Amino acid sequence: MARSTIPPALLELRSPTSPSAQVEALRDLKNEIVGHDQRKELAVRHGVVAPLARILRAEARRGGKRRARGSVANGSAVAAAAGSSAGGPERREREWGCEEEMRLQATLVVGSLALGGPAFVAPLLAGGILPPLLETLSPSEVSPKLIVATLRTLILIVDATALDKPWVGTANGPLRPSVTASIPDQLYTKLVVDGLAEILAQTSPSPTVHQQISLTAQLISRTCREDLQQRMLLNAGILELLATKLAGIATSGDSLLRAVGADPRTSSRDVLPSIYLADILEAIGAIVQNSNYRTAQFLYSPAILNIFPVMKSNAGYEGVMPSFDSYSTSQGTPQAASFDRLLPRLQAVQSKTESSFSKAFPALGSFTATGEFARVLSYSDLQSQPASRIISGDEFESPIFTWLIHVARRGQGHDRLTATWVLSLLKKFSEAYPSDESLKNRERALAFLIVPLTVKMIEEAGPSPDQKPKSRVSNPQEAADSRRILERAPAVLAALIDQSSALQKAAVEAKAITKLCQILKKSFDPASSSSKPLWSPRPPSPTLQDPTIDPASSTLGRSGLSPEISHALKVREGALKALAAIADKEDQYRKIIIENGAVACITDSLLSYPENPAEESSRETSGAQNGVSTNAKDGNPIPVLIAACHAARSMSRSVSVLRTSLIDYGVAKPILALLKHPDMNVQIAATEVLCNLVLHFSPMRDDLIEADSLKTICEHAHSANPAMRLNSLWALKHMVLTAPNDIKISCLEELGTGWLVQAITGELRDFSHPPKERSQVSTPIGMGTPNAAGEQVDLLNAVDEPSMDLDDVTSSSDDEDDETMADSIGSLRRPRQLQFTTTSQIRARLKAIKDTEQDPRLRAERDDLRIQEQALDFIRNLIAESKSGACEMIDHLLSTIGAPRFFEIMASKLRPKGPAAPPQPFGATASTSSPAHNRSPHPGLTAQPPPPPQQPLAFPPHHHTHHHAHPFAAHAPPEILLAALFILIHIANGRPSHRSLLISQTALLTHILPLFQHPDRRMRVACVWLVNNLTWMDDSSDAANARQRAAELRALGVEERVRLLMQDQDLDTRERAKTAAEQMGKLLEGE
Repeated sequence: MARSTIPPALLELRSPTSPSAQVEALRDLKNEIVGHDQRKELAVRHGVVAPLARILRAEARRGGKRRARGSVANGSAVAAAAGSSAGGPERREREWGCEEEMRLQATLVVGSLALGGPAFVAPLLAGGILPPLLETLSPSEVSPKLIVATLRTLILIVDATALDKPWVGTANGPLRPSVTASIPDQLYTKLVVDGLAEILAQTSPSPTVHQQISLTAQLISRTCREDLQQRMLLNAGILELLATKLAGIATSGDSLLRAVGADPRTSSRDVLPSIYLADILEAIGAIVQNSNYRTAQFLYSPAILNIFPVMKSNAGYEGVMPSFDSYSTSQGTPQAASFDRLLPRLQAVQSKTESSFSKAFPALGSFTATGEFARVLSYSDLQSQPASRIISGDEFESPIFTWLIHVARRGQGHDRLTATWVLSLLKKFSEAYPSDESLKNRERALAFLIVPLTVKMIEEAGPSPDQKPKSRVSNPQEAADSRRILERAPAVLAALIDQSSALQKAAVEAKAITKLCQILKKSFDPASSSSKPLWSPRPPSPTLQDPTIDPASSTLGRSGLSPEISHALKVREGALKALAAIADKEDQYRKIIIENGAVACITDSLLSYPENPAEESSRETSGAQNGVSTNAKDGNPIPVLIAACHAARSMSRSVSVLRTSLIDYGVAKPILALLKHPDMNVQIAATEVLCNLVLHFSPMRDDLIEADSLKTICEHAHSANPAMRLNSLWALKHMVLTAPNDIKISCLEELGTGWLVQAITGELRDFSHPPKERSQVSTPIGMGTPNAAGEQVDLLNAVDEPSMDLDDVTSSSDDEDDETMADSIGSLRRPRQLQFTTTSQIRARLKAIKDTEQDPRLRAERDDLRIQEQALDFIRNLIAESKSGACEMIDHLLSTIGAPRFFEIMASKLRPKGPAAPPQPFGATASTSSPAHNRSPHPGLTAQPPPPPQQPLAFPPHHHTHHHAHPFAAHAPPEILLAALFILIHIANGRPSHRSLLISQTALLTHILPLFQHPDRRMRVACVWLVNNLTWMDDSSDAANARQRAAELRALGVEERVRLLMQDQDLDTRERAKTAAEQMGKLLEGE
């Protein structure tokens, strides 16, 4: 029997006879290709895409004309949707005809082809299928049934592109984007986004409309990744529409989800059913992630404030009346107390030394915790025991935190996962803009109630401990949901515990490390594809039989990844993110990760795909599916590479791990290769790891320098990307510390003296704005003190930057509770959060957050300050070495830059940028860190552990309310001042000629005088150390010069400032000042 070369239905589509015949042909074609990839391929090769695009375009033109006429009458897309929601769908269904049916069938055929994977999506996009589909998204003009079919087809196309490689290889070397990369550009246009907003604005009780809203939310959550896309959705009002839908679900009749106080009898049939909660939360999270401003827009949207008011008084939100009473009529307590009933009764933190969490789960039961942590009381226990303060909703910024915790605890599956994810995004916002609520109590609630649940989701969705598949329910949908949870839950856990020691401890106690290492290892097992290609008696012909068929739309693309391999790679990425978050701070957690054998998997995850197409082709022929497998030697996609770099960075923060496991598994070689990866984000992530691998005590440092990494990093330092410049300078600063002078000079020459001077000076910044104005449009830089020993200490908001923690270093977080927190002088810090009770106050706060995040001037200023800090530290480490080596480098530096120019640059860093009030001496509150430097044979090395992250400055209480008159408001940030001071300290630690040269810089020393009364104790200690070095006498031959230097310092008023510091509140400052005063006194005794 001869096989038909062209399907009969395709002949009718290519040469149509009548609309009804085309409908039948489309229906027959749909039934023929469903679930049959070989028939789909045959249809595509015979040019089915062109007729489908023609049908969709023809109908889209008719709809476009009707929509153009309707937009003039209705005024806007959202108004059109609102005006046609009642009775509109029924009217349009009655108008259903042959043309609408033709378009529906064509849309269904496109969706069936998209199910074939990326290979079929490529010809669809090349044939122009996407634009007419996107033009269908207009509920005021298009039938609801057709919109539902179109949205499902678009989701199928997007899901298929997720299996595609983000790039394809070329013979000439560079990597170019694949065809499917154009989908976001076509989707995120004003016309399409307005159509999505029109769909979401519908309020019809029709189940079809509810499906439209759900599918639109799914489409947003699957495609919204870039900041530009998120801004476009925000500006179109989509975030506010999604918040309205969420508020409606919170007030629905579902007793499990209803917010306390909401009256279910007032809920309308137009409210979206609670089964779509996960889709709405997923879309909201996709829009607000990575942006504090968008998160604030969500928290302060009228619909959310109506149900979850942030104020703690009975003053309502102007213009928005709550849907329920602000006070309980039965008890007379504020409405906020009613939300407390959604939380179990957890005892609040009783003492500052309490830090351990119980391993018991769930937290509702009565048990006795080990350690010093108080026992969690059950409801029955509270009836018989003395009442103690419990954690309430006031610990959180908004009651929506409490409601999301409730949803996560009462929900299941995807509802629990999405609620936890949105909760982690809101937590990140509350940490960036902290309020007066208790951080410890908030973390305790999350540690007991949410972190164990997230770990439990990973355990239930992951493999069994013996690596055997768990028995699954035969329902394919449940299996798909379980796979999706396993892909997402580790990343959600990472976002939840990020930068929180308490939550990281809770995750470890829930045995998260064991489970994560298990699924990470499992992701490297060979993945067997569930679908096999059907046998064909003849191979597909690479040439077209009909020259009239468009080659682009009739040629299959790359088949991409199989669903099994894509799942394994997503699980690998999530597990690496979670392990990186857990190992961020504590060395004991890193040791557990090593014991579970995860370091080898981290190293294998650092291998990228080969860039040589010929190499990839040979691998394809050797058996790897489409050039990609989950075997270690086959490489990893970009998201996995970045996650693996973050995990390696966290592991390399331990000195013991750096000297043992990381070198044993050869982590340096793949990191060195990733420095030249085509993707900029991968290069930045690899450079962050390199910052820790090139520390002076790292055994991999010499090998990396010999591998010509120094030249590569110097090239990256000249990048236009601020993050790349910052991390490159950070790595170079570590490379030159304790390095031989020839390497230092080579690095300086490779970097370029002129470029380094430009990096230090930066653009002219104005620090003389009134602090009140700065507080409204600024962001906290929060720079900590970097030291020359190579420990990176949370400089300039170093959450996303490389850092290095030493073993057995603990931060005195307990002392921070007693410190008086205030704005950083010169640094750009956020104002303390206030209670916002009016529309104007909320708008003012939103504007301040928006300016902080999006103002290009402020962003450029933050980047410039970070780079200046690292450039100054680079110079500091150049001259921080033994006596002879340091003196040679000081001479080389001054001769290369020029001594007058160099000291002028240092003066520009220390002088105020505008008029300031005269400083008044006072002793600042003692901080937890110890002095950074001592006079030793190695003056560049520090003798103390790094201070705690984001260490705040301490001021007297009156500076909270009157800090606008602070005398140092016009100075540069403290970290810039410290970096410049330590350079001068090292110069003064050189030869007597260097000290005399520094003493001769009268203008420079004059700028240092006010810093003796700086409120930051680190500044005062540095000033005293500079005096110690300047008055140091090497031997008897230097006695006369030392006496002259001391006399000049006395004439400048330095001795008086030093004696004032002998009464300083800080012990270390007092002792150093006594030494300096005694040293000066001995030199000046003979006068």
